[in-house]
Amino acid sequence: MASGGNYGPAYSFAICLLMEMQWIHSNAIHSGEYFHGPFEITDYDVPFIIVKGIDSSRYLDERAHAFCKKYSDKIALIDAADFDMKDMDEDLKGYFASLVVGVVLRGYADALAEFRGHPLTVRRYMWKMEY
Repeated sequence: MASGGNYGPAYSFAICLLMEMQWIHSNAIHSGEYFHGPFEITDYDVPFIIVKGIDSSRYLDERAHAFCKKYSDKIALIDAADFDMKDMDEDLKGYFASLVVGVVLRGYADALAEFRGHPLTVRRYMWKMEY
């Protein structure tokens, strides 16, 4: 779940890295859309990866995260405010945070693939047959 500039990397992570490469059911949820219905699936055994940005949509991420903390025990949080960007102009940090988020999510996928013994290169259908 993410918003703003981080929604693109979150979407790519959900459909490419989790679904395509790891065969894990997933969905990218925009933090601003979470309370329009998706929050109904929130439960203590439902995992969430939440990306908090540092752009103008951060309040959406914070609201969704606050709700998830009440009703889920499986939250992985990536908070762009924790990234070391102290030498960067404040007005640029929000733009560059999404690039760092992409790298962090890819590292997470690599670690997940190693842990599961399921390399990111394994496919069932893609490149194996005509479709």
